Amino acid sequence: MSTKAEWKGSVLTFYESSDQERIERLAPCRFKEDFIGAYHSAAAAGYPAAGSEESGCPWATKIVGAAPPTVAGVTGGANGLVQCALTSDSQKQDAFLGMGDQRTFDVSKGLVFEARVKVSVTPTLVAEAYWGLFDDWSDGLVDSATYMICFCADGSTSVYCESDDDASDKSADSGVTAGTTDWRVYRFEVLDVTDIHFFIDGNRVASSTTFPFAATGANAVLQPAIGLYKASGAGVGTIQVDYIKIWHNRS
Repeated sequence: MSTKAEWKGSVLTFYESSDQERIERLAPCRFKEDFIGAYHSAAAAGYPAAGSEESGCPWATKIVGAAPPTVAGVTGGANGLVQCALTSDSQKQDAFLGMGDQRTFDVSKGLVFEARVKVSVTPTLVAEAYWGLFDDWSDGLVDSATYMICFCADGSTSVYCESDDDASDKSADSGVTAGTTDWRVYRFEVLDVTDIHFFIDGNRVASSTTFPFAATGANAVLQPAIGLYKASGAGVGTIQVDYIKIWHNRS
């Protein structure tokens, strides 16, 4: 393992050559969440619910379903982990972790999103896992969001790359599967808003598809979110996230 450096647009980044994790980013606007600390507890009182956000915690949950699905830290999770999980009860469910619709990350400013993710229980039936940047929470987020850039995975175990700027809705198979034991580093770069690049473990994927993001102003300002959703049925699924990093220029 060795640390290397590269320029991405106007930003100098340092990364580990073995797993492609960006370990330092010399960007004006930077965010890192390693899910370490008391807020990331497995206890039900860990994360506040949307509408009841708490000072000092950037995250809030949105839980849909009476079973209910869960969003919580993983007890003893090495490096700090958060987990979203559906139950097998036959009902609509959403296990969502976002920023309470506080949208602050500007896609139009050379943004890069990176997360280390494991889909530890394959989504079944109509269940779907998602992670990336979105506008406000809505029912069936991947399909209903007006503005978003994300990765998602369903029962096929294929990881898909997705974007929507309210003018062009794009989806493409990455060619990579989300194995239940596979920790992978997922990254997308919006260094050129006419052509978003998606990467998995440092390798560019879905390169034959052009993903534009033409939205500007407030519509280009999004929030990070992870979770699982099913519209109905007894499908299950679990996603674990080790870290989320986002960086971009200020202007």
